[in-house]
Amino acid sequence: MPYLVIEHLEEISDWLWLEYKHVSEWWKDKLIFTNVLPEEREKLAKLGSVIDESVTKFPFDRSKIIVLDLQAEEELKPEDIEEDTIIVVGGILGDAIPRGRTKEFITSKMEGVKVRHIGKPQFSIDGASIVARLIADGKRLEEIEYEENPTIRLDEFSEITLHYAVPKLDGRLLLTPGLIELQKRELGYTEVDEEISDEELIEFFEGKRELG
Repeated sequence: MPYLVIEHLEEISDWLWLEYKHVSEWWKDKLIFTNVLPEEREKLAKLGSVIDESVTKFPFDRSKIIVLDLQAEEELKPEDIEEDTIIVVGGILGDAIPRGRTKEFITSKMEGVKVRHIGKPQFSIDGASIVARLIADGKRLEEIEYEENPTIRLDEFSEITLHYAVPKLDGRLLLTPGLIELQKRELGYTEVDEEISDEELIEFFEGKRELG
């Protein structure tokens, strides 16, 4: 199984932490964080290996590296990936309109690497990492389902729209675990039952189950 490198480029907010935890669940001991500040090492080490140096400076064999970049000309294919391949994802919380920050901060500084995209939509960090894992496991890009800008109902009056694509597996959205609860807290909901899972909440808002 290849390695996944997240070039860490943001402060560790609650949202970012949830995405990183989700990536860790998919990549386990093959996950590496680079460009990590000394005060962040202990926290990120709970999820994966940690390297202080930027991936753009670390002496990895660049012929083994694939950078996922929305602006790449070629799509990522299973045959691109070998056991010792290193797939690099930018640890960047995306904007509604992509600003090309992966190219600015990573791709432009790494001559000799392969650069690949995973389709036209912008994915979150964990979404891109999941798509990369599915392709590493043999799926082709056109076989991977996703939903662009999904709208999630918080209650009968409120909803949020995620301004990125979320991958799907067997017809189910692979939402970041804990994201709905985080959004409810940030929007001022005072009663969030921490025992209720994201899956249960989604089914409730779809009218498929009762809570309680």
